[in-house]
Amino acid sequence: MVARLFLFFAALCLSVPAFADDHDPSLEGHWAFRIGDATIFVFSLEQQDDGGWEGAWTRPAEIDSNGVIFRAMAGQQTVRPLSTSERDGGLQLTFAGPGDTARNDVLRFRQSGENRAELNYVGIPGDPYPLVRVAPDTPLGPFDEVRIYDRDHAVTEAEYVAQAEEPSVAEAAGVVEEADPGNAEEATEADEEAQSDEEPPRITADFLDDL
Repeated sequence: MVARLFLFFAALCLSVPAFADDHDPSLEGHWAFRIGDATIFVFSLEQQDDGGWEGAWTRPAEIDSNGVIFRAMAGQQTVRPLSTSERDGGLQLTFAGPGDTARNDVLRFRQSGENRAELNYVGIPGDPYPLVRVAPDTPLGPFDEVRIYDRDHAVTEAEYVAQAEEPSVAEAAGVVEEADPGNAEEATEADEEAQSDEEPPRITADFLDDL
């Protein structure tokens, strides 16, 4: 009798699908950081069949910011991460720093509600940046060249209408710059410690310069 019960429970356990991790799959999709009616950043996240992730970051080609206020934004560029990983229940993407800097940009994403997420930019003080789910073809802007955009006025909720079929990260982002995977393994804890101890990281050459 005991042996039969054991076999029954063993079969029951085998019938339950196994998951590679406990990451929330609803992070898949396209996320925008918005201030007022302006879209500052768009992030594209996609989970692969093997459990890994792909991502892309669409940002202004020109931007002046200290991480709290944003101004002088123009153009658009899309970059791919050096590496992606699961970390502390969230998704971490590491991007190459601008120009010849040795510092990388480490971004962490976490689901915060229905069609809402938050972004932690490692090394930038303050609360996480709120993100809202958007359509894959969402453009940046519109930007007013004389306006100062304050993070305190960021959009925390926005209406989202799901599409029947969304394109892949590469198709939706229209990637124009590929990251060099050569130093992907080095773009983790060493970068985070350096960012915590030194001046804040920069997104582009002028991104986090003091205003």
